[in-house]
Amino acid sequence: MKRNLLLFFLAISSFCFSQSADSLLGKWSGKDGNNKIGAFTFFPDNYVAVEIDDMFIDGRNYIIPAGPNKGKKAYVKYIVDYSVNPNKLIINAFYKDGNDIIEESQFLNGLIEFVGKNQLMIQLDFDKENLKKIDPSGKSTLVLNKVEELKNLSNE
Repeated sequence: MKRNLLLFFLAISSFCFSQSADSLLGKWSGKDGNNKIGAFTFFPDNYVAVEIDDMFIDGRNYIIPAGPNKGKKAYVKYIVDYSVNPNKLIINAFYKDGNDIIEESQFLNGLIEFVGKNQLMIQLDFDKENLKKIDPSGKSTLVLNKVEELKNLSNE
């Protein structure tokens, strides 16, 4: 009986905290273990705005600041694989090369795990280690809280 009750409770809990693409939409903000601030804004058309430390990337209108593509306009979009837990996050940048051909560059990878309706953990894979699980104390792990619903964002 206790075992059935425990299984029932676990099933209800996972149902309550199961998340979808709609749950991710909006602005999320928080800090990593070094108190560095980070924020992500996820839009329904898969554009993403990223703020990490002093860097701001407007996914809908990003001008590349340095390197061989300096000055080119880029678009930054995200893909989330909800079929795995934690969810896999892929962020890609798109820009036109010198011949007006659209180039795609994998910009950033990571993992996302919802820890409540309005809170998630995200671990960014700066070192391209192909992470399989989130390390809550990892140097690139942020705990983010939803600070704005999508309908409240001005650049929707």
